[in-house]
Amino acid sequence: MIAGLGCYGLFVRRSVWLSVVGYSVSPAERVLQGEVPYRDFLYNYTPGTLWLNALLMKLFGATLMTVNAGLFVFKVATLVTLFHIARRLTNQWAALVPVALTLAWLGHQYIFGVVPTQYSLLFVLAGMGLMLTYDRSGRLKWLFLSGLAIGIVLIFKYNVGLLLLAAGTGAIAGREVVGRNGETRVSRRVLMAVGRSSIYWAGFGVAVTALIVYMASNGALSAMINHFLHHAAEYSESRSVPLPRPRQLLPVVAGLLVVVAGGYLVIRRAPKLFAAYAITIIALGCGVLLVPGRAYILKQSAGAAVAYLPLALFAAIVWLVVWRLVKGPGGAEDRQQWWRTYGAILIVALFTLGAYLEMYPRADEYHLVRVLPAVFLLLVLFINLTLTSVTNYFRRYVEEPSRPAVLAVSAPLVLLVVAGLYGTWGPHFDARFNFIDRKALSIERARGMLVSGRQAEFIEGLARSIEENSSPDDYVFSFAQRGSGFYFLSGRRNPTRFVWWRSVGIDGQDREAVLAMIADRRPRLILLQDSLTNKRVRETVISNYHQVSAVTDIAVYERNQ
Repeated sequence: MIAGLGCYGLFVRRSVWLSVVGYSVSPAERVLQGEVPYRDFLYNYTPGTLWLNALLMKLFGATLMTVNAGLFVFKVATLVTLFHIARRLTNQWAALVPVALTLAWLGHQYIFGVVPTQYSLLFVLAGMGLMLTYDRSGRLKWLFLSGLAIGIVLIFKYNVGLLLLAAGTGAIAGREVVGRNGETRVSRRVLMAVGRSSIYWAGFGVAVTALIVYMASNGALSAMINHFLHHAAEYSESRSVPLPRPRQLLPVVAGLLVVVAGGYLVIRRAPKLFAAYAITIIALGCGVLLVPGRAYILKQSAGAAVAYLPLALFAAIVWLVVWRLVKGPGGAEDRQQWWRTYGAILIVALFTLGAYLEMYPRADEYHLVRVLPAVFLLLVLFINLTLTSVTNYFRRYVEEPSRPAVLAVSAPLVLLVVAGLYGTWGPHFDARFNFIDRKALSIERARGMLVSGRQAEFIEGLARSIEENSSPDDYVFSFAQRGSGFYFLSGRRNPTRFVWWRSVGIDGQDREAVLAMIADRRPRLILLQDSLTNKRVRETVISNYHQVSAVTDIAVYERNQ
């Protein structure tokens, strides 16, 4: 709790991601004003994020600090939930490892970006923890509550909710079919799995039914379903960022082979020096990652290794766990023992896989960092499961094998922490270790937020231009993606169904309607970025509007009288 409050508290006021303000905060204000997603404007996620932030703004005021404060509570609660699950499955000291890793990999650039995964991860972990409680106790209420938590995930992001519904069902099937106590008939075990799954689905259905009833009663259900059915593939394709090329892993793989070979020689020839060897390797690795401007290829390879970490971890667990099941005698007692040993890690693996598949095969830092807490939990469980085997290996050569075994598994964890500090903390500081974002904004809805001097000049300049050339009752439309954030920051209304002009899921008729609206000069102001090369859009704007100002790459046009 203290670590989360301290680390997240450093960044709760820092940086403003204008595009996401336009996509998630401005529409939340539209909800607050009585509009309904899909019926009145297009949105690519289920509306949980909008509902939550609309409620927060209604209670505490329409400011960015209100939104960030709510997100701050969610992030700390997620960290505490992560620790709670890890402590139940390991011990209170080992449970600090995924917490430390999560705080090291704090977030890519915009730590408090208002995106659904930042909220839904709390319910992903809650659903996982409740499923683990059911596995331990067998009480059906925990199964129902797990399904309810995953149903809430769907309200924030529908595809993650569906993937986790399948993951939970798989966990139930594994427990009841493979690890069922005392029952050997397959048909009986399958029926038991179906019955227990129906309880999980019932909890899931409560949350989903509430969503369906609300959207249907407001005339938005069919529009929401049609949008997801017709444009989900388009959205996934547009946001796809492939995994790094496998050859980028070669420096890390080569270095790992050298380190392992060296460790083998030390433990065989001079086992008393192994501790010094491990500490030296950690120091060298930290030096490679932290020294600016050096060993760029190794740093790039380390980043690629983190991108492949979830896949490697899933493969390792399949090899370890499934292989043990296939190679076992196969009797009822053996299956029960197998589930007692591996059931918890399988449940965590299935839920983590469900959360990860939502972003796969994207490997950009924005998406990857958000699912890493669950991956780190799985990593710690895997290490804890294999630590006995590592200790037994060292027992051949040293009298006290626990210390070198712990050092052996700690080295990669320490390097992973340092890589996170370098990659996600480092960009927020300048060469003198001062925060880059330290210029306070003065505009009312962003008051107290800290940004870089260059961003402050842009935000305040564009907001001032909008306010000087329009009134709060006027409509404004932005073709610029960054400019969409000024619907909220300037308190101006968007007269279209568009959240972003370049968003997916928008058909030709919608675009034609916007151009017709501009030709009729309905918006008071138009924001147009220099990079927009669409000739028809530019001609329509210039024919009906005249430029009154420009801030960096965005020009402000006022309608002709």
